[in-house]
This record gives sequence, C-alpha cells and structure tokens, in this order.
Amino acid sequence: MAAKFTVAAIWALLLALLLAGLGLLIGAVLALPGWSAPTVAAGVARLVAAAGLAALTTTPLALAASAGRGYLAAVGVLFGIIFAAQIIAALGYGPVFPWSVPGLYAGIAGVVQDPPGPPGLLLVVLTGAAGVAATTGWWNRADHTR
Repeated sequence: MAAKFTVAAIWALLLALLLAGLGLLIGAVLALPGWSAPTVAAGVARLVAAAGLAALTTTPLALAASAGRGYLAAVGVLFGIIFAAQIIAALGYGPVFPWSVPGLYAGIAGVVQDPPGPPGLLLVVLTGAAGVAATTGWWNRADHTR
C-alpha cells in the first residue's frame, strides 16, 4: 500500500513540474512581461507546494475506491468534496477546510480570500495521514473474498 501512495505522490510532483515547465514555455513564447528569476522560482515553488497539498487531500479517495470496490465510489466522493470545498471557501471557512487549502494556498481566490495558515496546513497533513492510515487499515482487515 505504501508503494501505491508513493507512486501517486511522485506522479503529483512530476505533473506539477510539467505544468510549471509548460507554463514557463508558453509565457516565453508569448513574451509575457515581468520575468525575473526570483519571480519564476517563487511561482514554481508555490505550484509544487500546492500540488503536494492537493496530493495529501486525495488519500481519503483511496479509501472510498477501496471500500466501494472501484473508482466510481471515489469519483462520487470527489464530486461531494469539490462541492463542499467551494461552498465552505465562499463562506470564509476555506483556510481551515483541508480540501480548500491547496487552492487557497495557490492563490486562485485572489487577494480577497485570506491564505491558509498553520492550522489549515496541519489539517491537510492530518487528512493525508488519516487517509493513508484508514486505507491501509481497510486493506489489512477487509474481506477480499467476494
């Protein structure tokens, strides 16, 4: 089980780096103004950090897929989480709702929304750890004969 979560984390990192590279390439082709090494480094670091936070919040979906014996259960849970994250962030509680934190950290809400602080980041880490622990526990104890 640890190998599956490790591979998923590596894929999230690689996809974030691919996204950053493509964004920088397109920005160079379009000759967008405002380029500087510190700006690029800060943007890429924020993107990779947001991808890491987002990867942590997906671990409960592994439990949904496992318990539901297929990916459709995880897709249903994902739709519910996305809906809840949007509503909760709009109500102003996004910085402490684990599934809203990656987007807010990335700055997609603009300067109007407060960025997540240490409590929100801690909740993301705890959510990721709980998802890994619950999924591992399910795989160790579930009846896999049916």
